[in-house]
Amino acid sequence: MSIINQMLQELDRRHAPAGANGAAPPLHVRTVAPATERRYWFWGALIVLIVAAIAWGGWLAYQLAPRRIATDLAFKAADEARTHVPIPTPAPAAATTASATSTPVAPSAEAQSAPQAEMLRLAESIATPILESKPVASPAPAKLPLPSKPMAAVPEKPGAAKTAEKPKFERLERVGPPAERAENEFRSAVAVLKLGRSGEAETRFAKALEYDSAHRGARQALIAMYIERGQLEAARKLLQEGLAIDPAQPDFAIALARILVERKDLPGALAALEGSAPAAGEVPEFHVLRGTLLQRLARHSEAAEAYQTALQARSTIPQAWVGLGISLEALQRRPEAADAFRRALVAGPMSAEVKTFAEQRIRALR
Repeated sequence: MSIINQMLQELDRRHAPAGANGAAPPLHVRTVAPATERRYWFWGALIVLIVAAIAWGGWLAYQLAPRRIATDLAFKAADEARTHVPIPTPAPAAATTASATSTPVAPSAEAQSAPQAEMLRLAESIATPILESKPVASPAPAKLPLPSKPMAAVPEKPGAAKTAEKPKFERLERVGPPAERAENEFRSAVAVLKLGRSGEAETRFAKALEYDSAHRGARQALIAMYIERGQLEAARKLLQEGLAIDPAQPDFAIALARILVERKDLPGALAALEGSAPAAGEVPEFHVLRGTLLQRLARHSEAAEAYQTALQARSTIPQAWVGLGISLEALQRRPEAADAFRRALVAGPMSAEVKTFAEQRIRALR
């Protein structure tokens, strides 16, 4: 028991407060602030935050509040203008004299007060010039007879519009002369034809001819498309229409003659060429084809002349020399025919069949 008592006493000494027995408290023991002081700090900080929040809210409300645009001086001036009574203009001198010389009316027992008398005087002074002026008699209104029966409503004119219609605006495209529109269609057709849209190009070429039937480019392109497709009848009609408009088109005449040759119509083919002969002086192909047609029709003298005309334009056409030799041989002009066959061999390239024929005729004519 003595040991236990000693231990308890030792513990009491360790937990005793400082100064109780003159000994300092142990190092691990610290002084703790009382709970009341901590509460003061908490509430103080909370109050400061609340005051700051209220101040910020008041400042924000002040900034957002609507301001008056007009100043107090402007409001004062407006109130004075609204309550201001204008001073009446004084009467003219004549009116004042007349009112002064007139006999004043004695006031009644209940005399008017000073303000009422002043208002009466002002009213008389203002009314005096008006009363002195001559009154203008207004004409009496004419009395209209009352209708015995109710008047029927006047019918409106059928042409009158009840309400004004809104103006309509239409887009008007610039329309040029037919030749210009035809040229535009032709250019568009060429552009789409390059893109491979032949059907659309054909439609545009035909449209160009509708605008201007004399448009050579559109007609020529459409004829070439028809011939390429084998539509010879459609090409023939276009060629004949073109030559009827302008016969001086040797290339159209050549194309038409070849179509007619395909149909075995030699006289028609020759007639197609005859119309364009005056304009075909420098076109050797025209004269070669004409000479061939004349030769098949056994008109060798004319055929020889046609071949010679072609060779004058261009002397390097073997077919023209061979054709000339055949017609000269038929005309019994054998030396000239043999010379034409020899010149055919040296004129230019030719097929083996034509070359063989020329050589045979040279040997036969020796």
